[in-house]
Amino acid sequence: MLQTKFLSAGSSQKEALKYTCEIVSKIFLKDINYPDVDKIDIRCESANEAEELNELLWTYPEDVLLPHNLTHKNPENVFVEIGYPGSAFGENDKKMLLNLNPDLPNQISEYLYYYQLVIADNSKLRERVATTWQECKSMGLSPSFIDN
Repeated sequence: MLQTKFLSAGSSQKEALKYTCEIVSKIFLKDINYPDVDKIDIRCESANEAEELNELLWTYPEDVLLPHNLTHKNPENVFVEIGYPGSAFGENDKKMLLNLNPDLPNQISEYLYYYQLVIADNSKLRERVATTWQECKSMGLSPSFIDN
């Protein structure tokens, strides 16, 4: 079964982007608290957010250089592929989807792990991710929530 986790990622998009960089670096460095995967696909809410995350991953965290790229810029031989709705991620058998977009993507069955980041903005983003939680439950998944 698809392992589904909802992770508290701060209260703003800026906090969530930094948290994304931190969690991806831990997975890349094989932190035992995270799954061992060959690739991470990150689904942002927009092309602008994807570009912002791509730039941030070059500088943060300071001590880790993560092989990454945007889906439309030759993402071969990278650990992290960054996209947004409408993007086509590359094929890989042992991969994780890290979803910054509060809406449930269509292609989660292609993944071993689905991590939904939750931005606790007490507004629309939080409401949309609550709908995603309910959709996961209705699909027979057993999501868990982790408050960091």
